Amino acid sequence: MTTGIVTPERQAAAAGRASFWRLVHAEWTKFRTVRGWVIAMVVAILAIAAFVFVASSSSSCHASGGGGGPACPPAPTGPGGEPVNDAFYFAHQPVTGDGTITVRVTSLIGQQSVGPNQMAPGLAPWSKAGIILTENTSQGSAYAAMMVTGSHGVRMQWDYVNDAPGLTGRVSAAAPRWLRLVRDGDAITGYDSTDGMHWRLVATAALPGLASTAQAGLFAAGTGSDNATVATGVFRHIVLSWPATRWTGTNVGGSGPNGAAGPGTLRQHAGTVAVTGYGDISPLLSPEGALSIRRALDGTALGLIPLIVVGAMFITAEYRRGLIRVSLAAAPRRGQLGW
Repeated sequence: MTTGIVTPERQAAAAGRASFWRLVHAEWTKFRTVRGWVIAMVVAILAIAAFVFVASSSSSCHASGGGGGPACPPAPTGPGGEPVNDAFYFAHQPVTGDGTITVRVTSLIGQQSVGPNQMAPGLAPWSKAGIILTENTSQGSAYAAMMVTGSHGVRMQWDYVNDAPGLTGRVSAAAPRWLRLVRDGDAITGYDSTDGMHWRLVATAALPGLASTAQAGLFAAGTGSDNATVATGVFRHIVLSWPATRWTGTNVGGSGPNGAAGPGTLRQHAGTVAVTGYGDISPLLSPEGALSIRRALDGTALGLIPLIVVGAMFITAEYRRGLIRVSLAAAPRRGQLGW
């Protein structure tokens, strides 16, 4: 009769696995024999479930109108059919045919939410203000815009999903940015400049089917559809090649609940125009379902408090009640216990 050869390495591995499972069984035995720990675990699970339910049900609207609240309005769609954010303050006038709009931007400042109904100075990275030419003031309209941003320099953006970089750096009175949009049929070309004399091409956007009469003007958006940020752009040397009319201020997207932009403002004084706006112009990156999950997860931290208490009790009881002996009996080698 022959017998297999068992190497010391295999014996050690088998012994280690057996010792590990004995340790797991010992720890589980300790845990389930202390009634207070089991109760605390059940409370933690129920608390997490309750916080998830409350947080997910607390939104002001619901995708289908269920959950005891009104139905959320459908997200606007862009020219390509994609859901978009489209809420900003727009100082505009009608323009017909080809032409040019040029401005000098001397400031971009903002405020951010720091608590319920509390705002403090602060500029979000993608807060924006500039000039825009759009088909109309309806959400989801085709557009092209030249803008300054909080932290990403000058950008040309069009139809929500297209972006081209321009001059870098933040705008200020000492470092103004000149912006220009030129319409030639369905093509809108953007330029920027530091002095208003030497212009740099940023990009050309094609807006197929753009109506002959469009809306052109100044805009500001704080970035974020929940009114958490606000941006104010200050403009000077506003020049339109089209016949000029009075500026009309419009809150694109309205000024109500459920993600609409807050009320913006238009102020004019001695050749300076200041436009303040909430909202954003961008692809919709967080649909309602994703927002509901995020709101639900925000409440789970409170449900973890009982788990923290159980963990602290478990560790202190190891020595206070002598339960460490059970662990050492199952795994005599301290290295297996993590010490």
